[in-house]
Amino acid sequence: MSVKPVDSQRSFYHTDYLCGDLFGPANRYRLFREKIWPKLLEFSPKLHALYCEHNGRPAIDPALLCGVTLLQFMEKAADRAAAENVVYHLGWKYALDLVLDYEGFHPTVLVYFRDRLEEKKAERVIFDGVVGLLVELGLVKRQGKQRLDSTHILGYVKEMSRLECAMETVRLALEALEQEILAEKRPGFWEKLWVLYVQSKLDWRLSKADRQSRYRQCGRDMGEILEWVDANDGELGELEAVKLLRRVFSEQFEVVEGKLEPTAKRPPRSVQNPHDPDAHYANKGKKQWVGYKVHVVESVDPDQPAKTKGEPAEHFITEILTTEAAQDEMAGLAEALQREQEHHEIEPQAMYADAGYVTENTLSQAEQNGMELLGPTRPDPHKGPYNADAFKVDIEKRQAVCPQGKTSTQWSHIQDAYMGTQYYRIEWASQCDRCPVQKQCTSAKDGRRILVVGPRHDLVEKRRKQMREPNYSKSMHPRNGVEGTHSELVRGHGLRRTKYRGLSRVGLSHYFMGAACNVKRYLNLLAFQMRIAALSPA
Repeated sequence: MSVKPVDSQRSFYHTDYLCGDLFGPANRYRLFREKIWPKLLEFSPKLHALYCEHNGRPAIDPALLCGVTLLQFMEKAADRAAAENVVYHLGWKYALDLVLDYEGFHPTVLVYFRDRLEEKKAERVIFDGVVGLLVELGLVKRQGKQRLDSTHILGYVKEMSRLECAMETVRLALEALEQEILAEKRPGFWEKLWVLYVQSKLDWRLSKADRQSRYRQCGRDMGEILEWVDANDGELGELEAVKLLRRVFSEQFEVVEGKLEPTAKRPPRSVQNPHDPDAHYANKGKKQWVGYKVHVVESVDPDQPAKTKGEPAEHFITEILTTEAAQDEMAGLAEALQREQEHHEIEPQAMYADAGYVTENTLSQAEQNGMELLGPTRPDPHKGPYNADAFKVDIEKRQAVCPQGKTSTQWSHIQDAYMGTQYYRIEWASQCDRCPVQKQCTSAKDGRRILVVGPRHDLVEKRRKQMREPNYSKSMHPRNGVEGTHSELVRGHGLRRTKYRGLSRVGLSHYFMGAACNVKRYLNLLAFQMRIAALSPA
């Protein structure tokens, strides 16, 4: 598609002439038109670069589609409702600087626009534009303080059992191969598998033994299909459905003593539903889900005076990172900080986070980067009076003193090449044999205590001491507000249940939500300031 030139001529039917008096100074549509719409026009060149210059039918101005998308996610409107609002909603027309008789476009245009952003790797363009505006206005500081937390996202798929997932994967593979293989070249087992997996459905009234038998048969059928593809046409193996079939087969089945058997345990990032292979299973305490995880980074100013009732706070989302459900918080923190620095040159002085983000590695990395990582660290897994906190560990002197006052006799530096980690192993040897609290200190068969600590155990020890101070809980109050941001994104923008499939598309929708949330907060702040100014005496 090529971009159609914007007509600069305005008629007397333009909303600018007819509707200016209908929307007051603090109206959100007027504020959107005055503050946000000019910014969208500024980064139009970036959007125009996504289109061909002179090829295909003229496309709708991408700046207009950006504005529609922002309003759509601000008001939680579906594509069809958004397309109708462009035609019939006077506020939307005024906010987007449209003529009164603008006829709009088909709802699928918004789908194609999202497809183009995803295809051209421009998922952040709207979000970055809004954050850039907030940085220019001084509402987001490049060297300020921030808070971070993650929440779970439910995938737009059904949770499937192993048997369901395997059978559905075979069905999708057969349908994809049907388009590529001529009828006379199909293998002899084709008709049988086609009837079994495409034309029939599984009868769930089968007994457990029958279902297990059917599952093993499904594994043999998957192997037979893959063997035929590899032996007859290697190019068919490049089909996405066949690649997925191979992946599911390797995750759910293995050869044991020459016999195909179901795997005892599926890998952590295994396919749960073939319609969205990126949606993974995750288990966080009592919470289990299939989908994704999102990390939300938000600016915060603990020194700012307390807000009065009804006054909007000046907190804005500076990064919203979508990851696999099984990814840990430590990796999310590092990637979020990297993206902030890369796209906006934001390097926070301090970051408030919960215990999932505060570990020895993240504390050490934060110290190297000159950032203060504020938050509780995880408690020592050993319970009782003889956990790691009760030992006095001196990393520099390579020695440790146990609660009974005994100094360690052995100090070993272990580098685990397989796990990519390193740690110190501390022992007291024969001193434990005559210790009066030996039974309470260790459950090892030889009765000797072994203490394992990381290279920067001093940072963890220091943080745990801070956690025992009386005012520590109060100092962490600025972090609590990020829970409210999660609630706002979930209730106001539909964050919890995604309507899209695939990590890239889900991440794109989250950038839209983050941009919409920031715009809404900014406009609410401007409207509040205007109302206060109007009430103030001249």
